[in-house]
Amino acid sequence: MLKAGITGLVIFGILFFAVTAMNTRDLLWFWPIFKEIPVGIFVHCYGTDVEVQPGQPAFEAVTNAVNTSLTGNKRWDDLSMSDVTYQEYQTSPTMMVIELSYSPPATIHSMQAFFKAVDRLIIPLDGRHAYANAIFGLERGYTDPGSYHVKSTLPIVTALQEQGICMKP
Repeated sequence: MLKAGITGLVIFGILFFAVTAMNTRDLLWFWPIFKEIPVGIFVHCYGTDVEVQPGQPAFEAVTNAVNTSLTGNKRWDDLSMSDVTYQEYQTSPTMMVIELSYSPPATIHSMQAFFKAVDRLIIPLDGRHAYANAIFGLERGYTDPGSYHVKSTLPIVTALQEQGICMKP
């Protein structure tokens, strides 16, 4: 009887894993760690664009801060970024937003089927949607549906300030 129960539990576990992996298009859907290295970082700093390039001292610090913020539990919801909001993020003198480019595309592992091949992550740090710790994604120039919400984006803001990249006016 115990052997049958254990066998049933193992079969259920395997089926759960397989179905979730197929639905999410991600064999590592359970992995909470984000350790991607962008090919470019652009900070839209209150109306001024600042590029942080690989090889610059700030690049590693900002990348580590982003990876720290995206590691751990993430909540997905249907809050999406419109094209108008995206343009406002890039030009507004009242907002701070970080935009990271990835090649090859990055994956955010989760039980949702979104953000599996993003070439850009957009993270509002001050202004619209910043209060929600939202992470938006673009795949081949199109907005991914919804957004992930992380515990905190404060490590990113702190890294940008410590590196002298962006300070609130």
